[in-house]
Amino acid sequence: MAVTKLYTKAGDAGHASTLTRQHIPKNSPIFDVLGTLDELGAQLGVAKRHAANIAPILEQLQKDVIAVSAELAGGKRFVDRDKVEQMERAIDAIFENMDDKIGFVLAGNSVGGAALDVARTVARRAERCAVSASRTGGFTREMFAWLNRLSDLLYALARLCDRSAPTKTATPAVTAAVAVEGFCDKALALCQAVRAYAAQQGVKVVTAVCDAGGNPVAMLRADDAFIASVDIAMNKAFTSVSLKMSTDELSYLAQPGGSLYGIQFTNNNRIVIFGGGVPLTADDVIVGGFGVSGGTAEQDTALGEYAKEFFEKELI
Repeated sequence: MAVTKLYTKAGDAGHASTLTRQHIPKNSPIFDVLGTLDELGAQLGVAKRHAANIAPILEQLQKDVIAVSAELAGGKRFVDRDKVEQMERAIDAIFENMDDKIGFVLAGNSVGGAALDVARTVARRAERCAVSASRTGGFTREMFAWLNRLSDLLYALARLCDRSAPTKTATPAVTAAVAVEGFCDKALALCQAVRAYAAQQGVKVVTAVCDAGGNPVAMLRADDAFIASVDIAMNKAFTSVSLKMSTDELSYLAQPGGSLYGIQFTNNNRIVIFGGGVPLTADDVIVGGFGVSGGTAEQDTALGEYAKEFFEKELI
């Protein structure tokens, strides 16, 4: 039986090839870009091991880096304007509820954050290498924009890790959220379970989960569910975490004459005062929030209670 060997000996003379560039020196600018992107993917793997709460995001970024490398080597186009805008929305979502000032930071406030800061510097280097190699062609405007936003996204994710890491001033909720191993995976599983349960009742919903700091973690939308339900579901999750109660319970307190009347007009109108949002707890500590939207108020309330029970019994 023939054995496939890892080495080919084709590069022993200091040359290599891509799909569109044949037999060129290994120190050519394009290989600086590809090698730096390979280093970035490896560093993201290190970060993934130290940032379990955002591991699925980092793994997707690893896959995207591979796809970008394939495009630069002559493969099919991967980067377009939509992918750049997706990154921009992710960056904005992370910083929307953070008080951190954007600027230079002293890395090392958390292991995951430190690993992501290293990844960020590698991404910056990949961008510089791309500029140097662009004279040979093969680089689109969208490619440069994507590389630039990638380092910004890694900066934002690093600050998110730093904020979520247990410190002397960390709240019990933040500490507990970090302690829930694989919270992102469980959040996605919860969204899937509730969406499937709603579908059995003929209800098309959007399900969403945020962490203990109110930051988005997972979101799923059933085919043909209301577009407006995306923001509503996420805001329900945010409301339940920020006020430490279900949105159904809040609805009574926010009625005219209630102790929280008018609260829905605070927090940039993110507070929702009808059912479907519930806090998620582990060992009696709030570790996140869940929101669902798409049915009637009664249906959403019931689905929220189902989600809370499913999370505590099946996922913790």
